[in-house]
Amino acid sequence: MSKWLKFSVRAVVAIVLLFIAAAVVIPIVFKPQLMQIAKRETNSMLNAKVDFDDFQVSLIKGFPNLYVGMKGLSVVGIDNFANDTLVAFREFGVKVNLWSVIDMTNIEVNSVILDGARLTARVLPDGQVNWDVMKPSEDSVEEVEDTAASAIKTKVALKLFQIKDARIAYIDDSSDMKVVVDNLNLTLSSDMGLSRTDLNLKTTVESLNFWMDGIRYLRDARLGFKATIGANLDSSYYTFKENSFSINQLKLLFDGSVSMPGDDIDINLNFKTPTTDFKALLSMVPAIYMKDFEDIQTSGRFSIDGYVKGVYNQKQMPNAFIALSVDNGMFKYPDLPKSVTDVNISTKVWFDGTNMDNTTVNVDKFSLYLGGNPFSMNMRVATPISDMQVDGNVTGKIDFATLADVVPMDSTTMEGLLESNLDFGGKLSYIENEQYDRFKADGQVKLSKFKYNAPDMPAEVNVKEVSMDFTPRYVNLQNFEMTIASSDIRMNGRLENFIPYVFKDETLSGNLNVYSNLLDVNEMMAGESAPEEEVDTSAMGVIELPKNISFLAKVDMKKIIYDKLEINNLFGSINLSGGVANLNNLSMEMLDGLVRMSGTYDSRDVKKPQVDFNFDMSNIDIQTAFKSVSTLQKIAPAVEDMSGKVSTQFNFGSLLDTTMMPVPSSINAYGKIQSKSIGIKNSKALAKLADYLKKEDFRNPSLKDVNLSFSVKDGRIFIEPFDTKIADAKMNFGGDMGIDQTLNFRAKVSVPSSYLGGLSTLANSLLGNYGAKLPQYIDVNLKILGTSTHPEIKIDSGGGSTDSKSSAKETAKEMVKEKVDEAKAEARKEAKAQADKLIADAEKEAERIRAEATNQADMIRKEAEAKAKKTEEEGKKKGPIAARVAKEAAKKIREQGEAAAQKVIDEADKKANAVIAKAKDEAAKLDK
Repeated sequence: MSKWLKFSVRAVVAIVLLFIAAAVVIPIVFKPQLMQIAKRETNSMLNAKVDFDDFQVSLIKGFPNLYVGMKGLSVVGIDNFANDTLVAFREFGVKVNLWSVIDMTNIEVNSVILDGARLTARVLPDGQVNWDVMKPSEDSVEEVEDTAASAIKTKVALKLFQIKDARIAYIDDSSDMKVVVDNLNLTLSSDMGLSRTDLNLKTTVESLNFWMDGIRYLRDARLGFKATIGANLDSSYYTFKENSFSINQLKLLFDGSVSMPGDDIDINLNFKTPTTDFKALLSMVPAIYMKDFEDIQTSGRFSIDGYVKGVYNQKQMPNAFIALSVDNGMFKYPDLPKSVTDVNISTKVWFDGTNMDNTTVNVDKFSLYLGGNPFSMNMRVATPISDMQVDGNVTGKIDFATLADVVPMDSTTMEGLLESNLDFGGKLSYIENEQYDRFKADGQVKLSKFKYNAPDMPAEVNVKEVSMDFTPRYVNLQNFEMTIASSDIRMNGRLENFIPYVFKDETLSGNLNVYSNLLDVNEMMAGESAPEEEVDTSAMGVIELPKNISFLAKVDMKKIIYDKLEINNLFGSINLSGGVANLNNLSMEMLDGLVRMSGTYDSRDVKKPQVDFNFDMSNIDIQTAFKSVSTLQKIAPAVEDMSGKVSTQFNFGSLLDTTMMPVPSSINAYGKIQSKSIGIKNSKALAKLADYLKKEDFRNPSLKDVNLSFSVKDGRIFIEPFDTKIADAKMNFGGDMGIDQTLNFRAKVSVPSSYLGGLSTLANSLLGNYGAKLPQYIDVNLKILGTSTHPEIKIDSGGGSTDSKSSAKETAKEMVKEKVDEAKAEARKEAKAQADKLIADAEKEAERIRAEATNQADMIRKEAEAKAKKTEEEGKKKGPIAARVAKEAAKKIREQGEAAAQKVIDEADKKANAVIAKAKDEAAKLDK
């Protein structure tokens, strides 16, 4: 071997070894960097929890590029969408240019593969969406510019974008719509690094299901789309070359272009069917496509063609047109005796994207013979925005018994006759303005002797008759008679605004009379033959009331059975409006008593329906109520051990959960309960009380003359203190307990003193010394804490709680001592009061004596003054000398009168002082 050959061999071996080393070392070197970047960047950008099981970096798997992938990737929502998986992948992988990763300044992405994608897009009733997870940028403009300048740039040079085995679900609770796509596979290949390229797109869907307003319009439909699209990526101009779209056996071909020069999207597309076999159109009918479709015999031709042309932006939509025609269509199942023949359809729809009021719908012909029964209709709709104009006719007869002769019904059976002859025409404003003479609506729709039975129905539905007469003003429901198992419903009444309700979703109003001899809800939900233990009404979902129906229904039902409740003679009215049911003065016999109720059920927020009811119940049997009402079992299980009859008036408000059960924390209730006697047994709290009082009457007591007020709020039941009797003991009881069964009650038990035996005799002997005796009842104040299964009894001292380790008699001994001390204090208080009274009476007497003396002294002074003045006057008459002598005599008379008056006052004061002194001496004796 030459030296050159040896050198070449060694060089090749070295290169191979170097490549192998690079393939092993490079992923190990760059994996930590890329994994750190991936986790940091995804979680920093999203208001969601992003995680993945493994992060792969491989040069061998992506050679000559670097493969970067995440396995078990999931994005889980937060807040209102907590634990709701938005998207998940078995594997999410990209291939990037190796040298661009090493440079870390301009990463070039060549392919993206999404394997096993699971995506769930959800819209809540209030419009919130679970895909709005991008965090808003909090950076300033300068910071963004600086960051952008230094950030790693990504160049998309895709040659392959692939989705394998994806499942996509779109659930819109705000519009009651649901779309589920199963086993979606998509391959997009191209060289997007070029400005001009061909996009090769191939898409298949194994199963597409679509529901709207509870109706399933597509069932396991198969989709396919294959196209070659010429793309000018610089100008965003795309032209359709070879393409086909298929749904089941219906195929459409497209030609035209789509351009996006700016914010506008300019669309110029035409579509048509490449084949005209009527069978392809039948594949769009779920009930037909799902059963022996390949064996169906068909004839007839059909065509679909149309276009979409114009600009799409935030202000306008493109114009569109579609035409569907069927000529002499027919289909027949080979194993069935009858067929559908003479199917003729001619329908055209023009949509004006600039002025939607120019949109028109023409159903010029829709006719067929169903097993020999003719049915036809035509309809035209114009000016749908400003003032909708509708014209049409529906005429025909359908014998439902013939359906089984035309279409395989499996285990479903139907019979009965539907007859219709209805003409209508005019502007909806005529009805709204009550110009009924200008709107044409007359005819009748009648269903008779209808029977329907299916495996998913609890029992056979029998409709004896439904008869409706149409006029411009109203629809007269002459008769409606239906039975399901043993239940029956009869109705009649009038429906108004029917045409606007059908065509513009406006509010349908009316008055109905509803009658029933028996309505067994359990039968209707679980089936007539279901045993009692299998009836599961808790599986019931929220009952959503339509917002565009306004009915006043007068109800007269003889018997209703729901869960374990049996209701008899239900009378009253129900007003349904705007998604709210108002119950007005409903009266019924239930729970062995009489119930009257009013209130509302509000389902406008289907996630948080709520009730607000007022109840007036008379002579309700407690045991019957507990066994029949699940809510009572949930919030007050202790009622199970109670017996007797109660009357109650209360208001009850609560949110409801998804099974129509009250949410305990939201319950807000208040009212009163009255009963002559309520028996209680097996109560652990009362058993503790019996042990404490050493009285068995408290173990299984009967509460007498109960009259209490209660309320329920924040998950607790509050009972205002009320008086009752247990045996010969009086009790005042009140407090609160949680729906979690925690207790916080206070009880004031008035124990007869006879409970004390010889102790009461001793007490009365001691108290007799003070002129008192032991009261007939002794009060014991207690706290009842803990839970209903583990109660605690404590003495309520008014301060901190003290564990009750002593019996009632030991407590009573302490109370007797207190009573003796109280009697002593009372005696002292009485003696002091008597002493104070003696002194007070004496002071009053002394004041009276002094007052009389003052009056007597004043009389003496007045008499002396009068006598003195008379003496002076007589002296003046006799001359000057006599006047002078008289003046001296008058002076002496005044002096003698003053002396006599003072003597009376002094004697009275002495007497008054003596009275007070005597009283103080007697008071001092009493105080001792």
